[in-house]
Parts: sequence; structure tokens; C-alpha cells
Amino acid sequence: MHGPGETDVEAWTRTVIRGEAKALMETVLAEAKASGAEILMMDGAMVFGTDHVKSALFHAIKATVEGRNSSESLAMETLLYASGERQLSSAIRKMAVGDATESVVIAVLKGHFSPREGWSKLPRMEAMLDRAKLAGFGISEREMSAVTEERLTDLVLERVAAVDVIKK
Repeated sequence: MHGPGETDVEAWTRTVIRGEAKALMETVLAEAKASGAEILMMDGAMVFGTDHVKSALFHAIKATVEGRNSSESLAMETLLYASGERQLSSAIRKMAVGDATESVVIAVLKGHFSPREGWSKLPRMEAMLDRAKLAGFGISEREMSAVTEERLTDLVLERVAAVDVIKK
């Protein structure tokens, strides 16, 4: 079993026009399925980089191996952890691709898959100074004020890890 920073995951991002993300998602999911890969697509507004996705995948795999998973689907379990939420319904509301989505993230969970043109590699999680995005993720001003600016994104990784505690 890998540690949270060692889980292999490839991820890409792409901006989309509002209202077009669901159709794109259907196309990409079909292409991934045809290639034998399992992927997860999320609203890019709530994804903070590959470290965020890697940590979520690590915790999802660990929960599945230990029999603590909330879903039989690795993609749904990863979505749950990526959201930092206790319930799958809340995770879906927070992270799923919808009509208002303007940025989409693909994470390859199993197998090999590369999206067609128009996608760029999702960058690693770096120092995040966008407090509004963190607030949208559910991180309070009180939490943000407790850490230095350079450590703000660590709050996202803490939320991912905390799912193990809050979903019990």
C-alpha cells in the first residue's frame, strides 16, 4: 500500500462552457470504459491539484481494502474522500460535474487512459491564496486563520483524511 503522496494517479483539467460539461463527461466516460480504464470526473472548482486527488484515491483504496468503504465503486469512494464530506449525497452535490461546471478534472483511478486534445495536466497542489475557493470547499475563516498562508492547502488534505473519522 502506498502512502498518500505515493499513490499513482494521472489527472487532467479542462475549461468548458457552462452547460456543456455533462455531455463532455458522457463522451469521456465512454472512451475510458472502451479502453478498460476507471476514471473519475469532478468539477474542477473543488479540486486543488494532483496531491488532493492522490490523497483521496489513497484513502479510498485503503478504506476498500479494510472493508470500511461506503461505496462499491472506487470512483464514488474517491469522490467521497475528495469532497471531505461524510455522505455520498453531499459529496456528489459538492464535487460532481453539473450544468454550472466551468472546469472539469479527470482522474485515472485504474488502467491507462489519456483524454483527447484540449486537456492539460492537473498541476500539483501548491500554495493556495484563493480563500474564496477554500471557503467554497467548506473551510472556515477560523480554520484558515489558524495556519500560515503557505499551509492553507494543507487544510484540504486534512479534510480528505478526516473523512475516515467522520464517516464512522
